Amino acid sequence: MNLTIIRWIHSKRQGMWLFVIMVAIGLVAPALAENPLHGMDAQAGGNSSLSRKRLVVDHLPLTPTEAEQFWPVYDRFEQEMTLLAERRKSLIGKFGENYDAMSDPMAKAIIREYLDLHEAHLKLIRAYLPKFERVLPAKKLIRFFQIEARMRAAVEAEIAEHVPLLQ
Repeated sequence: MNLTIIRWIHSKRQGMWLFVIMVAIGLVAPALAENPLHGMDAQAGGNSSLSRKRLVVDHLPLTPTEAEQFWPVYDRFEQEMTLLAERRKSLIGKFGENYDAMSDPMAKAIIREYLDLHEAHLKLIRAYLPKFERVLPAKKLIRFFQIEARMRAAVEAEIAEHVPLLQ
């Protein structure tokens, strides 16, 4: 493979990751200035969906026919993802409210809710897989889910970095 092509591929990957991280930081940074425990709720806000959609637009090349079929499904998917983000916001808020005086029962409830949230996310992806399969060829479908996974990983990393470990 030509060295120029390798450099171009590497720079494209770095550029996407940099953009994903910048979006994640941009979604949480303003609220972090107020309170590091409650700062994560910004990632579930209105700008999140637009930023996520922009990433998909920029990194998932679609034909006009594919785009016409894909975007309505994607918009419904994002609406449901937003509901999960609201649940995550609530869970982080509950953690923050109870941080100083966390009881064992509250800790157990938070752990269970955290696992339920992850199961709901996986269930949503499984529910939408056939819908996306109907409108995208397999390789583009994988690329879409790779983009989704990277966005989620960037947000999760930002949350993990700013939510303190329980003492």
